[in-house]
Amino acid sequence: MTWFGRTVILKFGEFLATFFLMISTVIAAIKQVLKLKVRAKETVSQMYLLGVQSFSIILVAMGFVGLMLIIELAFHMNLVLKHDSLVPAFSAMLMVRELGPVITCLLLTSRIGAGIAAEIGSMKITEQLDALKMLSIDPIDYLVVPRWVASIFAAVTLTVISLAIAIWGGAFLAAQKLGTSPGEYFNTVFFFVKFPDLARCIVKSAVFGGLIPIVAAYQGFNCESGSAAVGEAATQAVVRTSLYIIIADFLLTYLFYAI
Repeated sequence: MTWFGRTVILKFGEFLATFFLMISTVIAAIKQVLKLKVRAKETVSQMYLLGVQSFSIILVAMGFVGLMLIIELAFHMNLVLKHDSLVPAFSAMLMVRELGPVITCLLLTSRIGAGIAAEIGSMKITEQLDALKMLSIDPIDYLVVPRWVASIFAAVTLTVISLAIAIWGGAFLAAQKLGTSPGEYFNTVFFFVKFPDLARCIVKSAVFGGLIPIVAAYQGFNCESGSAAVGEAATQAVVRTSLYIIIADFLLTYLFYAI
């Protein structure tokens, strides 16, 4: 078998393992909810660590994304169409349908994905995972489920807030650069952006947010011995989660427009 064939089989095997870990996490989360055994304190703590502490960097980044969209769209629409009246509509639709959930969750990945992988990887190396198993504690229930629930909540919340910041930032720059009044700007935005667009945005952000701790946990659970291996697991968690988010974005976009 060639090097390429072995690589394809290896990567496909890793994808299947990640997928099964995702299924196990979802099942474990549902069981905890049905049995009223949700680790509420740990879940809330993770919401703070994953969401609140990521708040500032995501809002600043998305604010500048909103400003950048106005500049780019105004330039190209004036170049091609000779007018810029639809700049608010296109910028808002791009933010809600694509850039909002994708960029927010990619930033969230770089912020928390590496940390989760490093934490679980360190626990494996120091045999803390084995200790949990000896105490009849499922590592997925104990470690992954609270982070999975918190990550979904953080991703959805941060996406909605970042959309508001980006659109408001766009309204400010449109008033300065294009002479568009805030009333005209938001009338155009609300005319073109409908509730189904926002619903799809929330679905995307929930899916992307759910991917982050799953992929990171998989890398941590499969971390090899040594401090260098922990760093490698953290790096791979960020890289692979980013790739899976982009692939999931394509699949969801294709599905949304196919139905």
